[in-house]
Amino acid sequence: MPAIARYDGPIFHLLRRFLQQKPSNPPDTYILSAEFGLIFQDYPIPYYDRRMTKQRSQQLQPEVIDKLQHILNARLYPEICICVGRDYFKALEGYDTVIQSSSNVQIATGSLGKKLVKLHTWLYGKPSELNQNHSTNTLRGKACLRGVEVEMTPAQVLDAARQALTEGKGNPASYQSWYLLVDGQRVSPKWLVSYLTGLPVSSFHSSEARRMLVQLGVEVSCL
Repeated sequence: MPAIARYDGPIFHLLRRFLQQKPSNPPDTYILSAEFGLIFQDYPIPYYDRRMTKQRSQQLQPEVIDKLQHILNARLYPEICICVGRDYFKALEGYDTVIQSSSNVQIATGSLGKKLVKLHTWLYGKPSELNQNHSTNTLRGKACLRGVEVEMTPAQVLDAARQALTEGKGNPASYQSWYLLVDGQRVSPKWLVSYLTGLPVSSFHSSEARRMLVQLGVEVSCL
């Protein structure tokens, strides 16, 4: 199936929702694949099971930069948004040497929440709208932990948890009393908050993790 339909996760959900609205000037989308390198959104690919590692990103880097240069030589892009994870970004090292100086480049990196906000703003021209919970005097969909701000809907939080489980990130079962359910599986609030913020689990307390999830509108349960 086309690459843009093959991949899952909150970033691709956001991008597909935008493209389904048939914008008047849709962006050309290129996907950085651990298996196939830099490919156009319609490139047909089979299912595969390969993760992007530091070693793989270093291996792909020369090929990726060469492909990026060919893409940019064929067309001038006034606006460019790069939205990738940390290991993927290593495969793009040197991108600034092939992008024309007249192009306005936005980099959406950091925690998943930050990437979603930056990508949404770049696509739509404004941040996503958030729902307010006046009864608790908090803004559902927005929370901050140790200086890291996350803006996500409950559905996006659960999508992120599914993605982290699929990628085998950390230890989701490392909970004691408090947990949240992801498709019937109990997972640790600290584990999920660590994934959302990019902070190590040792840098914040369980109560802080629970508070962040509640502020994002996600139910946390106790044994």
